[in-house]
Amino acid sequence: VKLVLQKINPDKVNDAIASIYKVWISVLAVLTIQFARTIALSLTIIASAKRITDRFLLPTIKTATPKEYQQWCPVILDWFCKSIGISIAWKIQTIISAFTSALAGGLIISRALLQIRSKGEKNHEQTNVDEILSYALGGAGFYFQYTQSFDAPFPLNFILWPVELAEYYIRWSVTN
Repeated sequence: VKLVLQKINPDKVNDAIASIYKVWISVLAVLTIQFARTIALSLTIIASAKRITDRFLLPTIKTATPKEYQQWCPVILDWFCKSIGISIAWKIQTIISAFTSALAGGLIISRALLQIRSKGEKNHEQTNVDEILSYALGGAGFYFQYTQSFDAPFPLNFILWPVELAEYYIRWSVTN
């Protein structure tokens, strides 16, 4: 540690950390705008859940909680509502994104198959076969994602776990 602190330039380290932070803030700003509907949905779910829990659960929980800890009941119930609301909103967004990507992927594959089958002689504008096939392929792709619970299948889940961890952190950062 002593050697590193003596040899590195503190101004360069400071500039590098500041640049990384600026990039992270820019990414968060873009993603927040991209997922504004998801954030709005989660806030709506949270508000609805909070009204229900405050009315029906909070009095019961306060009765069961020792007097010296009762001030924590609304806070913990609020955390609970937020975690439920955010989870539901992101699940809905996952389904929407999976459906959209399945349709786009189906169209890409069907157009590629059309090009291969016709040896480049047919243009996708001349026929509707690619669109019809894209719906079937997109439906199959969405069904596969659904059966996998929208997660990566077995061999890929071990390889991609750092990416999934980063995705969860980004989701949390965007939503908060």
